[in-house]
Amino acid sequence: MIEPTPEQVLMRDSLVQLLGDGVARTRAAGEAWPRIDRAPWADIAGAGWPGLLVPEASGGWGGTALDMVMLLEGAAATLAPEPLPAVLAIAPLLAACESAAAAALLGQLVSGEAIVLMAESGAFPLSPEAGFVLFDAHWADEVICAEGEGDAFRLVAVPAADLADAPLRRTIDGSGQRVFSLPAGAGLELARGCRAEAAYHSAVNRLRLGAAASLMGLVRGALALTIDYLGVRTQFGQPIGSFQALQHRAASLHVAHTAGWALVCEAALSVGGEKEGIACAMAKAKASSTARYLLKDCVQMHGAIGFSDEYALAPLFRRAVTLASAFGTSQACLGEIGSLPRCA
Repeated sequence: MIEPTPEQVLMRDSLVQLLGDGVARTRAAGEAWPRIDRAPWADIAGAGWPGLLVPEASGGWGGTALDMVMLLEGAAATLAPEPLPAVLAIAPLLAACESAAAAALLGQLVSGEAIVLMAESGAFPLSPEAGFVLFDAHWADEVICAEGEGDAFRLVAVPAADLADAPLRRTIDGSGQRVFSLPAGAGLELARGCRAEAAYHSAVNRLRLGAAASLMGLVRGALALTIDYLGVRTQFGQPIGSFQALQHRAASLHVAHTAGWALVCEAALSVGGEKEGIACAMAKAKASSTARYLLKDCVQMHGAIGFSDEYALAPLFRRAVTLASAFGTSQACLGEIGSLPRCA
C-alpha cells in the first residue's frame, strides 16, 4: 500500500481545512440550484490549487498525479461542491497546447477568473443526437471540446453561454449536467493534430483518475460513519457492532476499499508511461464498481437512517452515483482496455 508522504499529508490537510464544511455548502447549493456561490472558489484559486499539476515553467506547482489522488481522496468526504477534481485534471492540458489562446485561458483558470471544464464526447441515451456531455455544467465559464482524430484532431474552447440552449439537467447529487452538440467550426481553437490528441487523451485519463480517487475518499468516509454507527446502535441490549456477522461484513468492506485504493495509487504512478490509459481506465472501473457495492452495504447496515437526507451518509451515496457515471462507467472503461490512442 502506498502511503502519503509528510508533504502530501500537509497539503491534504490544508486543502480539507480550506474546503471547510462542504456538506453545508452542498445543501445550500441544492436549495439555490442552478445558482452558485463563487466565493469559496475564489479562495481555492487564491491558494493556488488549480495549478497543482501545471508545470512550474507555466506558473504551476509541478505536482504529480500521485499528489492529486492523495489530495482528492482526502478531500472527497468534505463533499465540497466546487469542481476542483476536474480543474486539476484539465489545467495541464491547457499548458500542453502551446498556443497563445490556451496560455491565456490557463492564466484565467489558475487565477480563478474563469472555471474551465472539459466535455466528454460520445453517444448518450438522454440525447442520442448530441455529441458531448458536460458534468458540473452549471460551474463552467469555458468548455473544452475535442473534434476529429489524427492530423484532423481539433481542440476548441467554447463559452458556456453559447451552450445555454442545451438543457441543464440536475443530477442526483445536486450538480448539473448538460448534453449538447457542437456546430461545425464552433469555438476558439486551442490546438490541432496528433500531439494535441495525445494531450487530450492524457487529460481524460487524469479525469478518470481524479474521479476514482474521489470515489475511494467517499467510500472511506462512508465506512467511518458505518463503523461509528455500529458502535452506538444497540439491539438486544448491546451494540450491533458486537455481532460477529456484522464484524465480518465490515471487515470485508474494509478489504474491498483497500484493494480499490491500492489500484488507484498504482494507476497514479503509471501517469506519463505507456500503461497510463489502461491503468486509469482500470482504476476508474474498479473504483466505480467498488463504490456502488460498498456504499449500498453501508446504507443497508445503517437501516432506515441510511436513506435519510439529513444524515451524512445520503449525500456521500449520491455523489458517488454521479462520479461512477462520469468520464466512463465501469462497463465503458473496461471496454476500452486493450485499445491504444490513435496518436503517440
